[in-house]
Amino acid sequence: MKFTIVFAAAALASTAAALQPVYAQCGGAQYTGGKQCVSTAVCTYINAYYSQCYPKPT
Repeated sequence: MKFTIVFAAAALASTAAALQPVYAQCGGAQYTGGKQCVSTAVCTYINAYYSQCYPKPT
């Protein structure tokens, strides 16, 4: 039981750490970093080599 709780906590922490902040890269050819933006931003396609997190429109 203790192992399951620790494992679940580690999984949640790694998911949160993978969120890209506003104005960070979130995709593109050969990009290996996080591909999901924080909840206040959206990943916007720029070209095949670069996508970036921009603030969501209000």
